[in-house]
Amino acid sequence: MRTLWLRLRTAWVTLTGTGAAASAAFGLLVFAALLASLAIPRESAGLRTGALQRVIAASQPSDRTVIGTLGESTMAGPGGVPVSAGNIASAGATLRAQLAAGGVRVASDPGAPPAWEGLTTGFVPVTGAAQVARYGRPQFEMAYRTELDRYSRIVAGRLPVGGSAPAAAGQPAVVQAAVTSTTAARFGLRVGSRLDAGPVQLVITGIIQPVNPAADFWTVLPAAATPAVSPATAPQLPYWIGAVFIGPGALPLIESGLDTSEMLVTWEYAAALGGVTTGQAGGLEANLSSLVSQGVTLFLPGIVGDATVTINSQIPSILSPYIAAQNAAAPVLELLYVSLAALGAVVVLLGARLVAQRRAAEFTLMRARGAALYQLSWLVFRSRVVIAAVAGAAAGALAIGLTPGDGDVVAWWLAGVTIVVTLAGPVLISVVPQRVAAPVAGRTRRRAGGRRSATRRIIVEAVLVAAAIGGLIVLRNEGLTSGNSGLYQSAAPVLIAIPVAVVVLRCYPFLVRELARIAGLSRGVVGFVGLARATRTPPGTVLPSFALVLVLAMVAFPDMISTSVTRTQVAASWQQVGADAIIQAPRDAVIPPALQSQIAAMPGVVSTAGAEVEDATTPAGYEMPIVFVDPAQYAAVVDQAPGTRFPAAAMSGHGRIVPAVATAAAAQLVGTAPNDLTVGTGTVTVELAGRIGGVPGVAGNEAVVVPRQGAPGPFEPNLLLVGGSGLNGAQLTAAVSRALPGASVTLRATALAALTTAPVLQAAQTALTQGLAAAAGFGVLVLLLSLLLTAQSREITLAALATMGLRRWQAQLLLAAEALPPVVAAAIGGVACAWLLVPLVGPSLNLAAFSGTGSAITVTPAAFPLAGSAVGLVLAALLVLAVQAVITYHRGSARALRIAD
Repeated sequence: MRTLWLRLRTAWVTLTGTGAAASAAFGLLVFAALLASLAIPRESAGLRTGALQRVIAASQPSDRTVIGTLGESTMAGPGGVPVSAGNIASAGATLRAQLAAGGVRVASDPGAPPAWEGLTTGFVPVTGAAQVARYGRPQFEMAYRTELDRYSRIVAGRLPVGGSAPAAAGQPAVVQAAVTSTTAARFGLRVGSRLDAGPVQLVITGIIQPVNPAADFWTVLPAAATPAVSPATAPQLPYWIGAVFIGPGALPLIESGLDTSEMLVTWEYAAALGGVTTGQAGGLEANLSSLVSQGVTLFLPGIVGDATVTINSQIPSILSPYIAAQNAAAPVLELLYVSLAALGAVVVLLGARLVAQRRAAEFTLMRARGAALYQLSWLVFRSRVVIAAVAGAAAGALAIGLTPGDGDVVAWWLAGVTIVVTLAGPVLISVVPQRVAAPVAGRTRRRAGGRRSATRRIIVEAVLVAAAIGGLIVLRNEGLTSGNSGLYQSAAPVLIAIPVAVVVLRCYPFLVRELARIAGLSRGVVGFVGLARATRTPPGTVLPSFALVLVLAMVAFPDMISTSVTRTQVAASWQQVGADAIIQAPRDAVIPPALQSQIAAMPGVVSTAGAEVEDATTPAGYEMPIVFVDPAQYAAVVDQAPGTRFPAAAMSGHGRIVPAVATAAAAQLVGTAPNDLTVGTGTVTVELAGRIGGVPGVAGNEAVVVPRQGAPGPFEPNLLLVGGSGLNGAQLTAAVSRALPGASVTLRATALAALTTAPVLQAAQTALTQGLAAAAGFGVLVLLLSLLLTAQSREITLAALATMGLRRWQAQLLLAAEALPPVVAAAIGGVACAWLLVPLVGPSLNLAAFSGTGSAITVTPAAFPLAGSAVGLVLAALLVLAVQAVITYHRGSARALRIAD
């Protein structure tokens, strides 16, 4: 075992050279980047699949079925060959195969409703059943159904099997039948009863009881389980309708004796939706919609040949709202995925730069001994291949093991990009600095090299900015509507962060030099020296600055989206309810004063307003609700809602003419001149004094609100509005139920909860939260790596300052003045990037599905998340610097000075 370990250690050192520990850390960074690229999109897809399954589970079982129908005469064909139970079963098997080919699988698990097939006749008048006075002759339909024994239980007798042909010409065929206990009770039937139905005589062989009366098996026919009354159509009297169930052997008998044009063959199957994922929902909805609109063509040999079966299903109506919400959420999530992949790539490159820094002396020595660049490249590349293979396999296995479902295809694309960066990035970072083996001699050549470097930098920056602008133009022209717009448009945060980072890096030296000049005017030298050292922008600051800008943008922008969505949902809940709670008394009842006082004294209740709602009639005969309120109390409740204030001041006057405010529709009926409204036995003369959008608790668009002093009689409130976001809904409902039985309580919190707990929205918000946590984690890694790359220089500086007698707080202040300006610049850039995302990317996102009401959502900048993210970044940098200072002072100055020598 020890020999194996030594061999592995030797092989690892051979691959990694002097940077063995740094290479191990690099492998962990690659693992983290790949895991984020794979796991977060897969987890998001799993969350959305779970949301889809909750949507499906919340639907009615009857809505999750597929029903196929075909006329018996069409199925029998021109020859009129009777359709047997075997023909129906054979056609059903073909139909199931066609549905499966269209992506609709039939449920076969034990918990699913059993699939059934059958044939139903039209209604036939019968005799022999008990009739009710004033009702005409009852009519029955005959239904053959498979699985009758599973959808019912036998109360008496046995299930029907077949029948017998007429014994002689002119005699009826005898058909065995079963009826439900409700049908038997209505028509006085029992086992052995006979009903004459034209050329068919029905013999009752069994009384059955439905096992699940709500199943389609019983509800697809209007009177299958329970008889019903068909309304009268003059001169015909109303009559009872019912149903009897026959066996498979009776099909030839009824088809030869009854009118086949009214017979219908039916197949019903419960669809297997339990395994449908979010990626399959769109295809399933499209396939089913096509089947519903076009039908399914079956080849029925021996009967008619080709026949088109009509398909009916409510599954598309279940899936369509989910798909719309999913299409709205997908672009927002893809923005996050691509940005996380970019952050992961930056972390990988910073790790590669750390490895290159550790192996710089080794590579320089190898170049001095004659090693070619391609040999160095191969040396670096083979070690990265091993690390990429091991880290990729571990990350892939862990991501697949931890996250359910098939995931999102974009995850594999992003992981592939990370692998490419892992392989190519270290080669470029390690080998390119070794292209020049010796320093360039001569001032002229140095200047020429500096000019070439500056020119290359300008060209690279121009290309990057042009690519970013091009991507944003494509985004604005094509938008992000389906979540399949491509990685280029989905990289919008990255595209915006590029020019912002370029501007920050260009402006940073000038601003820091100006700060250093200002600090130089003071007597102290600590700030001046620190800022002067900060003006020397070290190579390699581009990646950390870009990453930190992107981190802040991806932390703040989703928070602004969430804030905008929450604001819209709150506004929608106010629009739906109008107050925090509404109590409506039963018809012709009044809310007692004791209950009003009890509610006003409840914890969390801020204000209450009683209202009396009556019907008013204009002189022209139009009717509308009129609401009598105390204007001040009413305004105290409804003004808690966002939007325009209630015009209570306009209702202050009172006399013979009562000032009133009305909705737009009611204002047209009332008019601007004083108008008399008839309320009960009295009259109220109102004059329009203002407009309102609506009245909470009053349905419709027409309502007039007047002061309670204008009521023709005593004020008797039948509506109570309650204000207070912290009220206890359960306590309020219980108090109203005890004091005023039959009253209704409507809570705004309930309406808001219905909006915020939508399955797709919850899944998207959870995915955003996970992505933001990963982005913040990457931000911490970027900050640590960027500071770690310069840690040795700071450690030597601290040791030298301590040796020279500088106090600790002064040394730490100097290092903070040196290290913080790049972080502060990146924080400013991140705030600018997040702010720019709102106007540049926000309009391309269709967030209406997030509101739960279909209302459009406008993303607006929010100062708090932007400032909080920037401050958090600066505080994290200060924490890292403080920890490093503590470690340096704990080790002592001698070690750092020996390293410097």
